[in-house]
Amino acid sequence: MIMHDLTKKNALNLKSEASELFSFETESDLIEILEYAKKQEKNLQVIGSGTNTIFPRYFSKIVVKSSNNNFQYAEEDGDAYLEVGAAVNWDDLIDFCCNKDIYGLENLAGIPGTVGAAPIQNIGAYGQEVSNLINYVECFDTELAITRKIKAENCEFGYRKSMFQTCTNFIVTAVGFKLSKHFNPVLKHEGLQNLNFTKASDMIKKIREIRNTKLPNPMDFPNLGSFFKNPILSTEEAEKNEKLANLKRFEMPDQKVKFSAGEMLDKLNLKGMKIRNVGLWTQHALVLTSNGITSAKDIRNAEDMLKKLVADYYGIQLEREPSYL
Repeated sequence: MIMHDLTKKNALNLKSEASELFSFETESDLIEILEYAKKQEKNLQVIGSGTNTIFPRYFSKIVVKSSNNNFQYAEEDGDAYLEVGAAVNWDDLIDFCCNKDIYGLENLAGIPGTVGAAPIQNIGAYGQEVSNLINYVECFDTELAITRKIKAENCEFGYRKSMFQTCTNFIVTAVGFKLSKHFNPVLKHEGLQNLNFTKASDMIKKIREIRNTKLPNPMDFPNLGSFFKNPILSTEEAEKNEKLANLKRFEMPDQKVKFSAGEMLDKLNLKGMKIRNVGLWTQHALVLTSNGITSAKDIRNAEDMLKKLVADYYGIQLEREPSYL
């Protein structure tokens, strides 16, 4: 049996293989793959660029990956409507929009991954979430074997989540965006408040520079970016928890308060810690890195230990951002 090596297809550089790997671009491709999977009595596992997923040593499922790099573009009343294939590199989309004078995505510059993965996690950075800019998500429904377009308001978007994390019968094939032809920068994030931009290209460059200072080069330290979500509590819960009194807090709508998971780990002196070949980066306690030969089991062991330390001290249950496949 020929095995497909996926070690270099995931950002943690975990040793991983699959016995069957197919790419798809069209609905007919997916119908053909689905029919084959049913005959083999196997399920499908969609992968992107592996920047927010943790690969197993061996995939028991049939692995599928989008090759849809298509763009469709239309303008109407000052708005820019863009449909982008799931396989398009996210940062390539940022550059495409910048070159075409299409605005709205600037805050999300520098985020690794593909367009298809963006709505699944509802990626966000520097005061902007992608769900605010999505018009619809195009999916292939493996139960009905048809393509559907799900409007943004029906995608159950929340902080780093969407319906696509639990509705496993949906394969994201493209994303429809509603963007603007007018540059109106969103600068409410504390890291951007004192800045002023007249050009989107300058804002994109600055945000990439900021991200590069906070995240290690994945070529040197394989990582998935932020490993844990920032905890969000009710104002009442936050006030009752004395251990949170000396932490930065960020006021949220609906009487909610957000805390920094990175600061919690940092205050527990965990920055730079290492278990086997898994550790927290020396510059940012929220970034889990893989060095040398590591497995999903090693990642899980480190995750469980970090969660327990935070729960024991702060009484807070951290949630992981990436998902295990």
